[in-house]
Amino acid sequence: MQTGQESADGGPRIWGGTTLNERREARRATLLEAALDLIGESGAAGVTMRAVCRRANLTDRYFYESFGSRDELLDVLYRQVADEFLGPMTTFAEANDPARDRELSDVLVDKVLEDPRKSRLFLVEPYSSTGLGQTTIAVMPAFTRLIQDHLFAYIEDPVRRRLAAVTMASGNAGMFSAWLNGSLRATREQIVDHIVATITVYRSVYK
Repeated sequence: MQTGQESADGGPRIWGGTTLNERREARRATLLEAALDLIGESGAAGVTMRAVCRRANLTDRYFYESFGSRDELLDVLYRQVADEFLGPMTTFAEANDPARDRELSDVLVDKVLEDPRKSRLFLVEPYSSTGLGQTTIAVMPAFTRLIQDHLFAYIEDPVRRRLAAVTMASGNAGMFSAWLNGSLRATREQIVDHIVATITVYRSVYK
């Protein structure tokens, strides 16, 4: 069966200056961006196949070209956003330098503020019934391992090291969720100060 992906000479078939794969990737990116817009407006509950297609100005045929279901789209989008958060955190956390705790906190808070749509998906929506529970369970260990293996690497007891990392990761996630949904009123500076203070407390408790 011919897919139309290759031309007669064996190279990729070009149409409108792009290949079939390039057009597929562009449609996929458009669908993900449309889903983010919907999340920013009404949360993950507003993300349906039809709503995403309307926002992206694409038919359901193109939706199913990229995603098997609405839940798969949310899973892909959540993991993509999680990677965007993990990257800058890793850069600073791997230094394991108390003098850089504030820099790490600044980077994390600025990342949260950078795109409200992504922050809502990553930090607020997992607390609602959106089908993201299993994805969150699968993704969050990467963040706790980062804290455990770098910020708290000096804690000799592996159980205490793990306890500190899990408690801090889940506590900060809950704090950011409350901050973003408006139930916690605090300035950016207060949030940064709190994160620095939390790291400092753990450093003093587990010497």
